[in-house]
Amino acid sequence: MRLIIATLVALCATFSSYAATESGAPDPIVTLKKVGENKYQLKYLSVPEGKVIVSIKNQQNVTVYKDVIEADKVFFRNYDLGKLDLGTYSFQVTDSNIGKLDDFQVSLAPVQRPIGFLADTKVVSYNTIALLVSNLDNKEKTVRIYDGSEIIHEEKFSEASFGKKFNFKHLRTLKNVSFEIVDETGFGKFVSVR
Repeated sequence: MRLIIATLVALCATFSSYAATESGAPDPIVTLKKVGENKYQLKYLSVPEGKVIVSIKNQQNVTVYKDVIEADKVFFRNYDLGKLDLGTYSFQVTDSNIGKLDDFQVSLAPVQRPIGFLADTKVVSYNTIALLVSNLDNKEKTVRIYDGSEIIHEEKFSEASFGKKFNFKHLRTLKNVSFEIVDETGFGKFVSVR
């Protein structure tokens, strides 16, 4: 009985491995994985038959970096693209005996900071502007009011919502008034006056 069960298990394993290899998708020889901000790791998952050439090309198809690798075993290489300009790059991997193996596309884009607030303004009268700020992350923020390039008022808040009417008695016009909201890291955003 044990022999029959062992034989059935072996047959199932054989058929499942055969089905996996016959699915049409061969195992990749080369993979590229992002391992940090603008950092990538290339893995060559087979023993190379000759020199492996990794060419990093920009959008104009100009080679910005070339790496010639001689290895007699499976290997990996790390690439830091932090000093390159923003844009799309391609990693072209070629084996000197086999030819081109793969072409990976990589996009270097600026890191988008999540905005920790929503703000809106409204002109209430000829010398009064209302400001309403929703503090999404409940961290301390600073409101700065400018007349042109000169700061005329600064105020901190950390509540979930901040609302206030500002009366500008000493200004001739509200045309040059602008509001800036700044978080504790110094990241700021101007809010237009409507």
